[in-house]
Amino acid sequence: MNDFNSVKLKNLILHIVGNKVQEEPLFLQEELPFKEYELFYKEMLHYFLRPINSSARYQFFDESGDLKLNEMYGFAKRIFENPEEFKVQSENMAKHLYNTSTHPRIKGGELYIVYLEDFIVDGDVVDGIGIFKAEKKDGFMTVNPWTDGIKLLYRKGSSKIDRACIILNDRKETGFKILLKEESKKSVESGYWSESFLRVEQIADSHLHTTNYLQLCRGFVADVFNEDHNVEKPEQIAFLQRSLNYFGTRDEFNVVEFENEVLEEPDVIDSFIEFRKDISEKYDIEVYPEFHISADAVRKARKDFKCLIKLDSGKVQIAVKGNEEYIEKGFDNERNMNYYTVYFHEED
Repeated sequence: MNDFNSVKLKNLILHIVGNKVQEEPLFLQEELPFKEYELFYKEMLHYFLRPINSSARYQFFDESGDLKLNEMYGFAKRIFENPEEFKVQSENMAKHLYNTSTHPRIKGGELYIVYLEDFIVDGDVVDGIGIFKAEKKDGFMTVNPWTDGIKLLYRKGSSKIDRACIILNDRKETGFKILLKEESKKSVESGYWSESFLRVEQIADSHLHTTNYLQLCRGFVADVFNEDHNVEKPEQIAFLQRSLNYFGTRDEFNVVEFENEVLEEPDVIDSFIEFRKDISEKYDIEVYPEFHISADAVRKARKDFKCLIKLDSGKVQIAVKGNEEYIEKGFDNERNMNYYTVYFHEED
């Protein structure tokens, strides 16, 4: 559970970070006296924290297994151990972001680094370091580089921060606990932030286990339980719906129960077990037979589980939410066209 209502802003610094390969500049700034902005203090906090709405937890890592080789882990660790280093380490973070902004499509922008107190996350009260990047020029705050330093001008609007990360002073030994803004799609612009700049991986908890298993169900339909193996669309969609219903109505996952209630047929169970094994070995993913189900992960998965049969590039769509046995597919030789027959008891 995330509760940001008690969060307080203690320190705020703003750096301007351009794109290195485009030869845009890096401007390191002084700490901002945010008390001057008391009139929009709450709006500022909302601007920073609003994008952090996921229950997924991340941590710093390094491919070698040595956390000391992850630059951002070291910068954050020094701030938590000695808050007086906030300015120096924020500059190191800005330099590191600048040095990892090496793709021409990465946009420059304003990098806000803040020290935040009194987060309530997973029942613990902890401090955090927020790292936020604004790339759009019509942002919530307009930055004016006046002669006496950076000034913020409040602009009322609904603009969202583009990149967001909160490093919590928790689980230091394993890479801290980190919250990220969700990225709508995988791209160069989003990938560099988490993979090159932060270098984080998702913590193996209920959210990850639930997400992995639901993705496994989608992959099974895409690769095995499909038309190539004589499984028509209505049956595929019904399987996905049963999977969602299983996860959506339980607190705990049990693989034997899932196989019997969702997969049902022995041949389908055997195919799914083989597919699960192949995916686990290919991508080095540990698939657990039992785990606590994350309701947040299920809610997000519903967006990706399609229950529509799209015909002729979506000109005609049939929504399937059960009773797939009432839908039959056929072929009309005279018209040389496929067709579906739908049976029902009554019309709403």
